[in-house]
Amino acid sequence: MRTATHSRSTLRTATVSVIAGTALLAPAAAALASSPSPERPAAVQHAAAAAKATKIDIGAGVVITVKDGSHPYYNGKLLKPGQTVNDGIYVHLSADGKRLYSKTQGGGTPYAIWDVKTGKMLGTQKTSPTAKAKASLSAKPSATSVKAWQELRVSGKATGVKAGSKVNLQQKQRGTWKTLPASATVNKSGAYSMRVKLGLKGKNDLRVASGATLSPVFNVTVR
Repeated sequence: MRTATHSRSTLRTATVSVIAGTALLAPAAAALASSPSPERPAAVQHAAAAAKATKIDIGAGVVITVKDGSHPYYNGKLLKPGQTVNDGIYVHLSADGKRLYSKTQGGGTPYAIWDVKTGKMLGTQKTSPTAKAKASLSAKPSATSVKAWQELRVSGKATGVKAGSKVNLQQKQRGTWKTLPASATVNKSGAYSMRVKLGLKGKNDLRVASGATLSPVFNVTVR
């Protein structure tokens, strides 16, 4: 009987010890949960600072605000890639959204170029960024002297001429330019090349035409 009583007493003591241990843990857990969170790591603080808006002062009291390194705002409105605003102040965002062009005065004032991400000025240019390149054609024969009806090639480059456009060879006959049955198509890189056979003996004045766009005159002598 004494042995049984001792066992029950020991069990009660162990149970009380476990409950007491749990009670001691609870305040510690609560204290841990209520403790202030540690300061943000330096990398996180740096990222937050980097997210600050960039200011581009284009002059005349006008400042372009760039948010998130790629979203420029003019007069509170987001500029879209390729968009141009001209309300006395000229602003243009390049199609890739990386460069901002501005002009705050008329006359011969050049267009300023800005890096959108950094806000740094990259330089200036005289022509508008949206101005179309003037169309032009170059032409060069593979030989400047050939026998009658001997084949040669005339090749060149087209600038400002749409890919797929047709270019024709023209020959000056008695003071008038005549279109010959020799032509080619401008490829995606603007190049063209055509096969040519000439039968008019002597010095031939030639040029290449695509609509109103003409190449400089060149010469081929037929023997």
